[in-house]
Amino acid sequence: MRAVGVISGAIPVSFVLPQRLRAATALACLAFVCSVTPAAAQSSVAWSFSDDAFSDLWFHGLAVVGYHGFGTAPLYDPEYALAARRDRAEAGLGATTLERQRATFLGAFQGDDAYEVFHFVPLYFAGAGREAAMRVLKEVASGARGLPETPGSPTYLGREVVSGLLREPHQRRILGLFVQALEEEWTTVVEPRRAKRAAEIGTTLARLRGAWVDEWAATLSPFLTREGLAGGAVHVAPGLGIEGRFLERDPSGRAPVVAVGLATAGADAAAPVDGALASLLRELCYPAVRRAFRSFEGRFEDRVAAARASDLAATRCGELLLERYLPAKTAAYRTRFRLPAQGMGSGFLSASGGTPGVAAWEGQLEKALLRELNFDSDEVRAAALPVGRNP
Repeated sequence: MRAVGVISGAIPVSFVLPQRLRAATALACLAFVCSVTPAAAQSSVAWSFSDDAFSDLWFHGLAVVGYHGFGTAPLYDPEYALAARRDRAEAGLGATTLERQRATFLGAFQGDDAYEVFHFVPLYFAGAGREAAMRVLKEVASGARGLPETPGSPTYLGREVVSGLLREPHQRRILGLFVQALEEEWTTVVEPRRAKRAAEIGTTLARLRGAWVDEWAATLSPFLTREGLAGGAVHVAPGLGIEGRFLERDPSGRAPVVAVGLATAGADAAAPVDGALASLLRELCYPAVRRAFRSFEGRFEDRVAAARASDLAATRCGELLLERYLPAKTAAYRTRFRLPAQGMGSGFLSASGGTPGVAAWEGQLEKALLRELNFDSDEVRAAALPVGRNP
């Protein structure tokens, strides 16, 4: 999932947001000073897998609030909030501030597109740590200037993005209340849960890392190398749903950051590692999907329709990659994303029924996607746009 939203105003720094839907490309580039930096320049190390305390806390808060988007895949695991409440109740604790004010937060978030940035906040603060990220967010909420920062510092990008999007006093008031509620959540719910499953976390991360290196990345290397995505950071956050989060690049030159969730229940609970890696692969498809969509952005009636089409194309992209390079994992991938056993097929948009008239041209989009994955024939490629990471 990449950032989406019609944002007004400007942020006085040069960076690229994680862009989920290109239907709002022109508006997004009016809102931000967009740069195009090849991710290959930032991906000099292998992918790392970590349990990030701030990601865990932040996504916990959004899962409890129930702040869901309009895409085709759940942003947060619906079972997670229930399990967190159950743990709190078993510890003999009453409802937290976040739970009591859930309706207030949800109403504010859903009523203002600017809060869509909340789905990506931990990625902007990658490497900062929980305490530093929370401190900066409190400063933004209060209007305090905080300590001087350089563009390369771990909290610089997060401060600039959040302060640039939440400019109004009422927006910052909600941010402050949410951060305050999260501090209580950390003490009463999140930190105890993390301590309880510390050993499990370590084992899971080792399994994820091993499976990715030995199976997934080893066979997907033609795609990863070609896209400049041979390395980066993966945050594993239990509150996330099957939809991950992806920050492709930033001006400081840091490697890409992806956040993925682990299933707590449901159809793929028996294979959480393959499920999480399926979400990772789907996120890494978005640059290719973005390029494939360039000629089709004007065919969607609004950004919601474009968002759903982009999501479906990313899911199709991951399926195509596994069919070509790692067919043994296609069943796990289709289970993760609740696809038909036989797969999506070239009619992946019209089958959803969400985009009127798409059947007339979705074959062209499929060909564009195949071209970006370098799966088209030499004859087709010779007459098409250059393949690969186009500027």
